[in-house]
Amino acid sequence: MNPGVLGDLGRLGLSVFPVLAFLVALEFLDSYKLVTYRRILRAVVAGGAVALICYGINNQLFRLLGDYGVWYARIGAPILEELLKASYVIYLVRRSEVGFMTDAAINGFAVGAGFALVENISYQQAMVGSPLALVVLRGFGTAMMHGGTTAIFATVSSSLVGTRASRRAGVFLPGLAVAVAVHCAYNLAVLPPVASAVSVLVGLPVIFSVIFLQSESSLRKWMGSKLDKDVQLLGMISSGRLAETHAGEYLHALKSSFPPEMLGDMLCLLQLYLELSAQAKGDLIQRQFGFPIEPDPTVRAKFREIAYLEKSLGLAGRSAIAPLLSLSSRDLWEMHQLSQGAEVKT
Repeated sequence: MNPGVLGDLGRLGLSVFPVLAFLVALEFLDSYKLVTYRRILRAVVAGGAVALICYGINNQLFRLLGDYGVWYARIGAPILEELLKASYVIYLVRRSEVGFMTDAAINGFAVGAGFALVENISYQQAMVGSPLALVVLRGFGTAMMHGGTTAIFATVSSSLVGTRASRRAGVFLPGLAVAVAVHCAYNLAVLPPVASAVSVLVGLPVIFSVIFLQSESSLRKWMGSKLDKDVQLLGMISSGRLAETHAGEYLHALKSSFPPEMLGDMLCLLQLYLELSAQAKGDLIQRQFGFPIEPDPTVRAKFREIAYLEKSLGLAGRSAIAPLLSLSSRDLWEMHQLSQGAEVKT
């Protein structure tokens, strides 16, 4: 192989390898193993695809803007790039594939890492003849920046979706604004290249450590309180004492509005949701302690039954039972995880 090609591959490896190593470290630190390697790879590929799209758009705009292209590179390009990188994270959130700050941060960083990998390949051509240290510093700093900004967006957005119980566009704007501001500051070279790289190298691990600690503490509290409530309500249903609970009183109040068969469907739907929710939390606890999770063959049948019951209840029935289900973004996430067959890491 041509020595020049080997040199380019070596420089690319030196600039990207630390980022991929950091991504693996994030996954290792996740004690609940919320994100599978397959999903991480999917996020990396999505980030690479976004980089190719941005590369085509940016090149066209540079030609059209002429002398003003330098300002677009510093301010306009960050807006486009962060918006498109964020779009994949928004897609995951809306599909209930992200429920906690930890898995949001990992998915976000993976998207940024994929973006940086493709972008650094294009930079190799532009920096031919430059000193090795400069090439590595430029590639590494940019790669960590892309991973960090998308991870920050994902973390902020995940937190706001959970606290506001909404997935509307406005919930994602604060995180996007922070990501764009950091990206613009990096492009404007507010700090010298060495100082910028060092600040990213030191700052990101600190930020992610705080995120992981806060997320896991919140997850433990949520699982404990929610699991107790789910199990308690399931016990009341099984023992025929549901009428003694607030849920039973609420269903009794619906007697005048719905026929008995619909009330029976509502009760079945509530029981199925409680069973799946409790099972999902149990799986999370097993993952934390490293026990393998075997797919439960009855899960998919329960989801099919839920779909049937929701269809038979219609809009009015689903609206009436909704207060008892009280599904948060975390509940939707865990239901999605369980519907995927409690996927085991490979």
